Amino acid sequence: MQKDQIRKVLRFISIYGISRTLAKVIGRLRLNVSVSRRKHGHPVGVIGCGQFAYSTICYFLNKSGIMFDSCFDIDGGQANSLAHRYKFKHVADSLATMLEQRDLHTVYIASNHYTHTDYAIKVLKRNLNTYIEKPISVDEEQLSRLLYAVAHSQGRVFAGYNRPFSGAIRDFKHLATGKGKINSEPPFTISCYISGHRIAEDHWYRDPKEGTRICGNLGHWIDLSIHLLNWRGPYPDILTIMVSYSNEKEPDDNIAVTIVSDKHDLISIVLSSRSEPFEGINETINIQLGNVIAKIDDFRRMAVWIDDILVKRRYWPKDVGHKEAVMQPFGSEQRDWHEVELSTLLMLSIKDMVQHRETTRRFSIKEAAGTILTMRNGSHCNASLTRLGS
Repeated sequence: MQKDQIRKVLRFISIYGISRTLAKVIGRLRLNVSVSRRKHGHPVGVIGCGQFAYSTICYFLNKSGIMFDSCFDIDGGQANSLAHRYKFKHVADSLATMLEQRDLHTVYIASNHYTHTDYAIKVLKRNLNTYIEKPISVDEEQLSRLLYAVAHSQGRVFAGYNRPFSGAIRDFKHLATGKGKINSEPPFTISCYISGHRIAEDHWYRDPKEGTRICGNLGHWIDLSIHLLNWRGPYPDILTIMVSYSNEKEPDDNIAVTIVSDKHDLISIVLSSRSEPFEGINETINIQLGNVIAKIDDFRRMAVWIDDILVKRRYWPKDVGHKEAVMQPFGSEQRDWHEVELSTLLMLSIKDMVQHRETTRRFSIKEAAGTILTMRNGSHCNASLTRLGS
């Protein structure tokens, strides 16, 4: 290893701990190292055997003793290395072969973004529990087909949006409910500043069909915002969306999205990717709700002020909610799927704005609810984001 790589590993150990850092390093290098742990419960399958599946999904499933059955990836080398690391019973040469495994109970989908929906629909048609890593869809037509499949499957569905499961967000909601004065449903101010990865021009995220960085990155904080609005109480109706571009030649990079609601909520999301952050994605989130003010520092620390009360929290290892999100099919807490449907429709509207270099759009949550109902019923040809942006 070079000196800067050694420094990075040591820094990551200070952030994530030794075990998770080793999983990340082994995943990047695809070292021939397997784990040994007593397995139990219903067997799972994994579609898409890249770094996220290697160092996050399978890492936490393995820590919890979940049994691995089958994995599939269009890159056979990726699938074989994941199978060796976590001792999968089968490496499938096709999705059809994988879904023929009778013992399969839950399937995790972590392939490239454009393929999430089609894989999920095929799994749901087998009435298997389906975990879809973000985004669940990258366009409206995909979302329509997915929601119809969800509505007509006996399998349960889960999404990989993890920020609502983070220790900081959980603690914020607990403190605001217990000590804050928020009974009158005051407006939110939410500010998210993200130092994101610098992505090369030929990176697969740049492929237009993959949904841009709006689906690949900003969807996390759009979803978190919808989660907090829903937690507070009834949703607002009208959202006014404003997008500021630093460079219209790369409209989804170094971008600011501002959302104002008819309940006077103010939400801002800034993605900056002018250099590669040494510690990976870094985010600062500031929240104010009534007399409750919170500052979340990269999900490692949080300070909360409630009038004269100051509460400090530290989260080590860094806790962005990955474990609890991954364990949804087997745990006691699951996301409200309707939140994910709505946040996805809002995300797709913002993606459409960015692709057309729009700066302002109106989004009606009531109309979005009607669109979602139409999608569930299978009439997706009549559902259109353009009517939400009038």
